[in-house]
Amino acid sequence: MTDKLDKPIGTKESVKLQAGSFLVKAVAVETVKKKTGDVVGDKVVVSIQHPDAQEFVGLSSVLYLKNRSVKQSAMWYQEDSDGNIPKSSALAEAMRYYKLTSVRQFEGKVVNVEVDDNGYLAIKAY
Repeated sequence: MTDKLDKPIGTKESVKLQAGSFLVKAVAVETVKKKTGDVVGDKVVVSIQHPDAQEFVGLSSVLYLKNRSVKQSAMWYQEDSDGNIPKSSALAEAMRYYKLTSVRQFEGKVVNVEVDDNGYLAIKAY
């Protein structure tokens, strides 16, 4: 087996996952931490089954329309004073677009996915 430090530059591009419509296999709320261990907050992660990936692909970002332009945001999990998802949050925008009344309802839903400006997949909600 060749040592990783001795590997040359290859001739093939790495596989880039393409946009499309995909089935959500799981949804979870995950705590995001800084490298120092400090908690930043909780984020909703939607796992899709992508035909070009061997494992599920986790998506935690959403593209949505705001003031007639496309915005991108993480799907941060927050609660309003009533204990519900804040109505103007990116997560709420995605839920409204897919006609969901709870985060759990993403599971089993087919969502549209796009490649963002950085080459990562994000849920399309517009």
